[in-house]
Amino acid sequence: MKSSFLLFFVLLCLLQISRLGFGLEEEFAHKTNNGFVSVTSFGAIGDGKTDDTKAFLKTWDAVCRGGSKGKTKLLVPRGKTFMIKPLSFVGPCKSSSVSFSIRGNLVPPGYTWYAGKYPTWISFDSVYGLVVTGGGTIDGRGSVWWGKVQYRPTAMHFNNCNGLRMYNLQHLNSPRNHIGLSCSENIDVSGLRLTAPWDSPNTDGIDISNCKGVHIRDSIIATGDDCIAINSGSSQINITGIFCGPGHGISIGSLGVNGYFATVEDVRVKNCTLTNTMNGVRIKTFQGGSGYARKISFEDINMVASGNPIIIEQNYHNYGKGILNFEEAYNRYQGCHLSRSSFVETKSQSGNGKGVKVSDVRYSRIRGSSASDEAITLNCDENLGCADIVMDHVDMVSATSGHKVFASCKNVHGNFFDSLLSCFKKY
Repeated sequence: MKSSFLLFFVLLCLLQISRLGFGLEEEFAHKTNNGFVSVTSFGAIGDGKTDDTKAFLKTWDAVCRGGSKGKTKLLVPRGKTFMIKPLSFVGPCKSSSVSFSIRGNLVPPGYTWYAGKYPTWISFDSVYGLVVTGGGTIDGRGSVWWGKVQYRPTAMHFNNCNGLRMYNLQHLNSPRNHIGLSCSENIDVSGLRLTAPWDSPNTDGIDISNCKGVHIRDSIIATGDDCIAINSGSSQINITGIFCGPGHGISIGSLGVNGYFATVEDVRVKNCTLTNTMNGVRIKTFQGGSGYARKISFEDINMVASGNPIIIEQNYHNYGKGILNFEEAYNRYQGCHLSRSSFVETKSQSGNGKGVKVSDVRYSRIRGSSASDEAITLNCDENLGCADIVMDHVDMVSATSGHKVFASCKNVHGNFFDSLLSCFKKY
C-alpha cells in the first residue's frame, strides 16, 4: 500500500516538473521563434468566449501544409482560454513530424450541439508523426451533456495517426470518451491526467480500437467509466504505471456486440493501481458474436476496494448503457471509417456466431482488497468456455472487516500457482 502511494506521489511530481519544462520551452520558443506558430498569429483571441475555430484551422494549415516557412509546431500559448467549436485537423502533412503544443486552455461552447455521424469535438485524421504535448487544460464542459443528450461527442480522437506521441495532457469533464485511438500503429502515451465525476456517463479515459503497438504509461485516470478500454482489432498493447479510480477499471471489450467479429490479442497490463473502481481488470464479450481475446496478461496489480477485482464475462448485456444504436454509430467511426456495406460484412451471419473465444489469460501477483465478497468472477459460456486461464499469486482480501472473499468460476479451464484465492485445480 505504501509503495502505491509513493508511486502516486512521484508521478504527480514528474507531471509538475514536466509542466515547468514546457513553460521554459514556450519562453524559448517566443524568444527564438524556433519552429512554433502560435494560434494568436492567425487571429485567435483566447478570452474563452470568442470563437477561435477558424484561427486554429488557419494555424494548422500553416503548420501542416508547410506554408509557414517550415515551421511544424502549432502553439496554444499559456495564460489564455480558447473556445473552439468541433473541428478536425486533417493530414497528411508535408513534414514527417508535426507538433501540437497545448500550453493554454481549450474549451468547447457552453451548450450542446449536433454531434454528427462521427461525434468528436477535436479530431486528428491521417496525421503521421504527430506529437501532442500539454501543460494546459482541455475542459470538455461535459456537464451540459450528461444525462440530457443521447449523442454525445468524444473530446479528442486520433484516427490513422501512425507514430503518435502524446505527453502530459490534462483532460477533464469530457461529454463522452476523453481520448479515442483508432486505426493507428506505434503510439506512445504518458503523463496524462484524465478526470470526470464518478457518475458521469460513458466518460472513458482512453478507448483503443483497431490499433497495433500502443504503449500507455505513468498516468492518472479518474472518470465515470473504463479508465482504459481495449476494443476490437487491437494488438500489442502495453499498459503500465496507471492509477485508475474512480471508474470501471481496465477493460478488454466489450467484444462481439450485435454478432460482430472481434479480435484482441497480445495485451499486457502491468504495475497498475485501481482504487474504488466498479471493476478491476475485466474481459467482456457478447453472446452471438465471434472472434477471440487471447495472449493477455495482468501483472503486479494492486486493488484498493475494487468492486469486482477480476472478471471475465462472456454473457455481457451492456447493462446501464442502453444506447446500442449510438454504440453502433460510434464503433463504425472507431472502425477506420468503414462504409456501411463493409461494416456489415464483419457481422456473423444472422448474429449466430458461437461466441468470442477467451484463452491464454494470465493473472500474476494480483493483490489488495475487494469491495464485494465475490473477488473473482469468471463467467464463461457453457458451449465455448474459457481456456488456459492461469492464476499466479492472486491474493485478495475483503475491504469490509469480518468478511471473506471467494471466487466463482463457470466453464473455465486453467490452473493456479501459490494463490490464496482460486476456483480451479492447483497446478
